[in-house]
Amino acid sequence: MASGGKIIGEYTKGKVDKLMTADAADSSRSQRIRHFLENMDAAILEANCEVIGRELPNLNRDSFLRMAVRVAELRADYIRAGLKMSESRHPDAAAVAELARLRAAYEQMLAVYEAAERVIERGYAKLG
Repeated sequence: MASGGKIIGEYTKGKVDKLMTADAADSSRSQRIRHFLENMDAAILEANCEVIGRELPNLNRDSFLRMAVRVAELRADYIRAGLKMSESRHPDAAAVAELARLRAAYEQMLAVYEAAERVIERGYAKLG
């Protein structure tokens, strides 16, 4: 053996089966892992397409645009309340609670919009 490396694998007298260097064995293992992950990605894509298609049949241009507009409106509500609250150095507790409620509504709707955007980008939804 010219490289002087250690050989691992199986040996049958008169026949050599699967003798590999440690590097080749690692390469084979990496290839098996890559193959497994590729198969899982395909299965996950199929599952997402099936579930999203069944559960969200009304995800289309109009519903997506309506959600985007709602995010913009909630953002405007939140900022408007913040601007109003900034008129007083010590806003009352009700104003602070309302600002927190508006922020939560905006952030939640934004998260939903981003999740829907991801569904569309990955091709899980059939858009008409």
